[in-house]
Amino acid sequence: MYDRAVEIDEAIAAGHRALDALAEAADSLDSAKRWGIVDILGGGFVTSMVKHSRLGDANRELARAREEIRAFTREISDVRDLHLLNAEVGGLNTFFDIAMDNTLVDLLVQKDISDAEDRVEEATAWVREAISRLEAAR
Repeated sequence: MYDRAVEIDEAIAAGHRALDALAEAADSLDSAKRWGIVDILGGGFVTSMVKHSRLGDANRELARAREEIRAFTREISDVRDLHLLNAEVGGLNTFFDIAMDNTLVDLLVQKDISDAEDRVEEATAWVREAISRLEAAR
């Protein structure tokens, strides 16, 4: 038997898990961005390696966030008569920054990090809006 209130509560809980994963991804990207600034200002191989370690953390968190968003959208689809958008968060490129450590490549990687942060912010706003609509639909 379909219980709309239960489905909404499950969707809201999934939304909060997605928000948690997005927050962790944002923290990892922020750390990578700070290391990126150090790299631009004259860091070397070690700085690039630390930055890319942080980017690896961010990629893992982004993958988790994507899974949580997918779970959230599945839960939303269980709620009848509620139509929301879909969100997706992309990945980052690391090879050229380590292989060709120079300021231009560092700046390009920094732009990739900023773009990823923008996508995380957009996804976070979408999830928050969806949770608000779910709460209003209770």
